[in-house]
Amino acid sequence: MPTDQELTHAAECLHEHLLKHHYDRGLVHGPDAGVRFNLRLWRFLKAGLPFIPWRDDYVFMQSQGYWILSNWMLHESTGEQKYRTLALESTDATIRLQQPEGFWLYPLPERKHLIATVEGDWGAIGLLATYAREPREELLHAAVRWYDYLVERIGFQPYTPGEAINYFDKPRGRIPNNSVEAVWLFLRLWKASGDARFLEHVDAMLDFLGSAQLPTGELPYIVDGPHEKGRTHYLCYQYNAFQFLKLAWAAALRPDPRIERLLSALAGFLSKCVTQTGASAADCFHSKPETDYYTAVLAAALREARKLQIGDCRLPILTHRLPPPGNPQSEVQELSDRCYRRLLQRQRPDGSFAYTTGDYGFLSDGRSYPRPQVMTLYHLLYPACGNGFERTVTSDK
Repeated sequence: MPTDQELTHAAECLHEHLLKHHYDRGLVHGPDAGVRFNLRLWRFLKAGLPFIPWRDDYVFMQSQGYWILSNWMLHESTGEQKYRTLALESTDATIRLQQPEGFWLYPLPERKHLIATVEGDWGAIGLLATYAREPREELLHAAVRWYDYLVERIGFQPYTPGEAINYFDKPRGRIPNNSVEAVWLFLRLWKASGDARFLEHVDAMLDFLGSAQLPTGELPYIVDGPHEKGRTHYLCYQYNAFQFLKLAWAAALRPDPRIERLLSALAGFLSKCVTQTGASAADCFHSKPETDYYTAVLAAALREARKLQIGDCRLPILTHRLPPPGNPQSEVQELSDRCYRRLLQRQRPDGSFAYTTGDYGFLSDGRSYPRPQVMTLYHLLYPACGNGFERTVTSDK
């Protein structure tokens, strides 16, 4: 079983890699695996021709948010001031990139004309993480400016029952992942401000999510709508592991039986996706390619499921697939440990992680992508440090 100390040490090594290769003046930057053609093929050509100066140096607010949280977690677990300095510097850099209307620009050229919900959410999450430690009003105001833009300009699609938040400022399909994240962000804003207006859309989104969840426990990728046809499966375990964590954090902020039902079914779904090696399966139908940040979030989600209690009893995780008289909760712990053990095995000597392996057999991509690695950093720290909002260690500034 990997210890919290071993996982934290691995995180510190990864942090040093990111600091050395992908950090400058408060911003985490670097290449990204991207979407569509670049994700499937073009990135392998770039990896095979490293002497060409590829123009793919991007800054994602998703990276900024996870980076800020991770540095606060490291500061509070180690007491080292350098992590606090990095968290504050990165917070200020995030504010500088916010547009006057309240949003953040999407970096990938294929989608540069769009305003993405996930980017704004993570910009605001990073600001709120720092606001929890340094209650500067400009941090809360900046997060609220994003909320106002999101609600008024990006908006929602009606659903029976409820509503789904839009993925971009140009509507596309109803995507549960975005509504899960928005529920968590809105509850964070409510807790930080005490203003009940941030609860206005939470119930409707929870109604949508409860209606969309499949009998297997999976939350589908796209729910059918007027702008895009439905799509049940896409990177299903990865998406659902992220959603499990955010729903668990939302439940801690405001308990709700609808969230409990979502979590209980999701936990059973996630229990099926750990391969024999300890890696996360690529999707519902394939074990490969192996993607380390999928394994990292799955490890953290299973760890959260292990400690979660709903109502008067523990989540009924794994009871459908384990012979009696096994202990379902200890089995969940073992699955989480297996995932974390696999991550430690996969870490490269310089502290970094590959993006994927086993894609096509003869092609490989050894480039360092900061966005998935910052997510991996955060999930390595999760067992020892919690979610980065509820502080587990008190240290002097």
